[in-house]
Amino acid sequence: MTFEEMRGLIPQYLSGELSPAERKDFEAQLNTSAELRIEVEELRALWKDLGALPQEQPSEALRARFYQKLNAVSRDRHRSWSGEFVWWKPGLQGLVRQAGLAAVIFALGLFVGRGNFGSHASNSEVKQLDTEVQSLRRTVALSLLERQSAASRLEGITWTSRVQRPDQDLIDALLTTLNGDPNTNVRLAALDALEKFTNEDGVRKALVESIPRQDSPLVQIGLIDAVVHMRDSAAGPELQKLSHDAQANAAVRERAQWGLEKLSFQ
Repeated sequence: MTFEEMRGLIPQYLSGELSPAERKDFEAQLNTSAELRIEVEELRALWKDLGALPQEQPSEALRARFYQKLNAVSRDRHRSWSGEFVWWKPGLQGLVRQAGLAAVIFALGLFVGRGNFGSHASNSEVKQLDTEVQSLRRTVALSLLERQSAASRLEGITWTSRVQRPDQDLIDALLTTLNGDPNTNVRLAALDALEKFTNEDGVRKALVESIPRQDSPLVQIGLIDAVVHMRDSAAGPELQKLSHDAQANAAVRERAQWGLEKLSFQ
């Protein structure tokens, strides 16, 4: 079996659903592939994290209404689609996608059910439900940002965009990723996510301070573009130093000079 096929068996392996022969083949591959071992441990840890989250228990009437709606949606989708769409993907990415879809469906079910039992619905209940969904997304994002594989950390950055009101812990995690992640693509993704919060003084200051910490020309140029977009004059001294740094990449020095001109520093 190929590595991708083995990745697709990780959920079944962890849940004990593989046949003895499949389990033997999987463990033989596990012993020889460090990448597969990392995927298994990350998925095991993520399942543990998600399993620790408290679950709201709906009433029997609400449960019945939810399944009625879900069955109706399934029938409509079966009529309008040819069966080509597959939302399951193997490995960690598949589990994350399922977790997100489960959260959305559960939230929709509770909302629809409460909407049909209007006398029991209240703004406070809707707000509480929204808070719980946001908490789930935040937990998944933080968990993925701590994983060993770059693909998992990129997925974690994607999840941060689904949190409507990121708290300081989530922003700090993105800043830590920007300044310390060994993968250039992950750092660029973290920068892109942080640019959504440049209205906050702390984030603006942190982006300026990140410029001399970077060793990747791509990330340096991305930060220069970000501070120019922010029109932050506090970046002037850092851009001045970078534009005259003989050890810096030529394209970076040129971009720093461009940034100075845009910020009216001559």
